[in-house]
Amino acid sequence: MNPTTMVLLIPILAILGSFIVSIMKLRERQVRTTTEQVTNNKALHEEISALRQRIEVLERVITEDAYDLKQKINNA
Repeated sequence: MNPTTMVLLIPILAILGSFIVSIMKLRERQVRTTTEQVTNNKALHEEISALRQRIEVLERVITEDAYDLKQKINNA
């Protein structure tokens, strides 16, 4: 290899190397973000499920005949 080719080849390889490193960092960040999103989604689904169960219990309590009777007694 002559010196002119070496002078041109070194900066080209350095630029390509920096692009490869940048791409690898972006992929790592995407994987980390995806993992965090999955964790957050699971937590939100669990919270929604718990809230739905609480609403069902409240609906059962309010629609009970005994609850209605207590309301009538308290209002009388």
